[in-house]
Amino acid sequence: MKLEFLRDGAADCPLIRLYHFDKTEVRRLKAIFDSLSTGVLREVALHFEPGIDAVDGCQLYLSVGKSDSGFAERERLVFDGKLTTTTWAAVASLASPFCTEDLGGGYQWLNEDGPISLLLSDSANGTW
Repeated sequence: MKLEFLRDGAADCPLIRLYHFDKTEVRRLKAIFDSLSTGVLREVALHFEPGIDAVDGCQLYLSVGKSDSGFAERERLVFDGKLTTTTWAAVASLASPFCTEDLGGGYQWLNEDGPISLLLSDSANGTW
């Protein structure tokens, strides 16, 4: 699964996109979202997870917060995604169809709470 930040180039930018994955990789991603939603995990460095290919050194830290701060750039190409357990549950739910269905290039905005949106695309080139 590719993890990439797009600063500009489209009306929806800036955005972090996750794309070019197989069912095993997206199931692992959903399991991370589920673990954040239940509080089993409090923080995850997604870019270090197995199967994640961080494009251009993109780093994404996911964490549980008391409020939904969303996704923001901490420093160049280093991002924080801080959401409540309830919102992580919603993100996991939005990712669920990608775990079982072939969506034929489909995509889903997983979160748009902060200055940067999070996109999941089952397209090999990350289109949306």
